[in-house]
Amino acid sequence: MAPRAAISNFVMTGVILFFMIIIALLLKGRMRLPSELKADEAARVAVPADVPRAIPVGQKIAEPRAYKTGEFWVLPHAQIVVSRSNDADTLRIRSGLKEDVFVLYGVDALQALWTHPLRIAAQASYFGGVAQTRVLDTGGQALAWITQLLSKHPFIVYTKYAQVPQTERYYAFVRVEVEPGKQQDLGELLVRKGFAAPNGPAPDSLPEAGRTPADYHHQLQKALSQAKAAQVGAWAP
Repeated sequence: MAPRAAISNFVMTGVILFFMIIIALLLKGRMRLPSELKADEAARVAVPADVPRAIPVGQKIAEPRAYKTGEFWVLPHAQIVVSRSNDADTLRIRSGLKEDVFVLYGVDALQALWTHPLRIAAQASYFGGVAQTRVLDTGGQALAWITQLLSKHPFIVYTKYAQVPQTERYYAFVRVEVEPGKQQDLGELLVRKGFAAPNGPAPDSLPEAGRTPADYHHQLQKALSQAKAAQVGAWAP
């Protein structure tokens, strides 16, 4: 065979091989083995084509810690906080993440500690000249009773955040749901059980529309008469 013919055959063979390789590669891309198809499908599942977007969910509506009605702020979901500084009429109360100390309007509860000797002496005289130790014992009973009451029953605090002079405490009314759907004033309950006298700081208004401070004072005096007649608390013989 002539050298020129041999070179021509070699070139033609190379061109044919090149096109056969190209065709083989194209066919392989279109016709894949089942194992290769499964691998591709798994890869598409494992690697998302796009960054997943957050799906909005319904926001939980938080119950308000406090709201205003008339002159008063209302704390509807209050909880009593056990504290060594508590008395039956002076209570540390939590509402949401906030804690405050509230002093009840209208009543003066019996002392449970010796921290105020002059007040203890005055209370002993008011309740008929009982011994001062009797005042403290009954004051301890009052504090235990009120702590249990407010721990077991829902209650609402009404306050103007009027500050007790020279303290970080605030005056307030507390209404306790002793029975379902029926709220009772905590100060009145204390007086009726013989745990308090109705001569505490007087309010200048009440949370309930149509009621006056005079109405509240009359309510406390009626509770006092009931306690004396029943001889309960510090009025016991």
